[in-house]
Amino acid sequence: MTMPAPKKKLHELAAVVPEKTVITDSRKQRFIVGKEFARGGFGRIYTAKQEDSREYGKDGSLALKIEPHGNGPLFTEITVFQRILMPEKLTEWSKQNKVSHVGLPPYISSGLYTHNGEKLRFLIMPRYEKSLETYRTSNGGTLDMHVVLSVAKQCINCLSYMQDHDYVHGDLKADNILLASANAFSKCFLVDFGLAKMAKGNVEKPDKKRAHNGTLLFTSLDAHRGCAPSYR
Repeated sequence: MTMPAPKKKLHELAAVVPEKTVITDSRKQRFIVGKEFARGGFGRIYTAKQEDSREYGKDGSLALKIEPHGNGPLFTEITVFQRILMPEKLTEWSKQNKVSHVGLPPYISSGLYTHNGEKLRFLIMPRYEKSLETYRTSNGGTLDMHVVLSVAKQCINCLSYMQDHDYVHGDLKADNILLASANAFSKCFLVDFGLAKMAKGNVEKPDKKRAHNGTLLFTSLDAHRGCAPSYR
């Protein structure tokens, strides 16, 4: 009896890229890989720096996210960065809306890279200190009221910016809110756009294939039904 071939995993973890590897993007910008410091669902995240850069030339000033080329989440995230998170767009919206700080990371670079015959996709963004969830855990599981108010106001601005560009985030949680520096609650950044989606209207269409997408603890009733994020 012939056994059926094992099903191929939908997403796979990326191969390890050694420290000091140089990755070059399509604009000939060179980035030096540092230490792996985190993992996403299917990606490895490294520190990095940019060669010949005043702003990002220091070790660890950048975060480099790498996933296998065939994975979907990082492709989605890169698309969001390229469409709505270009530095000039963030600056323009900030001036128009008189907001001093838009807590969304600016796009720096992305592209494809082959390592030991494996085709990888990468995204480079500024590196921040730690997540709000890490702080909450170290603070006995609680957040002071002034912290909650400050972070909530910034998140509202982030979501307003995304909505003005016809996008919803789809995965707002403390793990995805990063502090620019330790205890800098007035300068937070909303990250991780792997579940972000363009939404120009309120469409309610259940899809079993999309059911339960997102972080289970925060998944809405509509998301459990497989409805795509919208403004309803």
